[in-house]
Amino acid sequence: MSIDPLALFSIQFTFVLIAYALAARWYLWPRIAPLPAAVAVVPLIWVHVFRVVGGSILAPASVGPSVPAEFRELVGYGDMITGALALFALILLRVRGARALWFVWLFVIFGLADTVNAVIQSMRFSVFDDPLGLNWVIVTAYVPALLVSTYLIFVVLLRSRSTAMG
Repeated sequence: MSIDPLALFSIQFTFVLIAYALAARWYLWPRIAPLPAAVAVVPLIWVHVFRVVGGSILAPASVGPSVPAEFRELVGYGDMITGALALFALILLRVRGARALWFVWLFVIFGLADTVNAVIQSMRFSVFDDPLGLNWVIVTAYVPALLVSTYLIFVVLLRSRSTAMG
């Protein structure tokens, strides 16, 4: 019995997203919530540094030949740029750069836009019907972690802004 690839993706993605969200709510958030924003975002950003793995879609034969080059380049380069931005944000936070939190905003907005665009383009190109190899695992097991950490980064940044304004 086979299952429609998009249905399989939806089941796996949703299951993993819920698991990460619960783990974050039960274990991570209680530990980072009382911390200053510049400290609280650090473990959340580390999750994004490894987004460079998404660049594997650019490697020869990493996906089936029917996956359009336009899609592979968009996803691969977007992930690698986001990973580099995340690493730079961590370095700025570590050296306590004056604009570190501004750069975290830049990184997280770029990363979210890249993720949303990748989802839209995956539907546009119907890539779930194509051989995705390891990229299937990246999308179903790693992207949900990126979304949960992105959400938490926004929560931390917005809380710090409202505290600073209040």
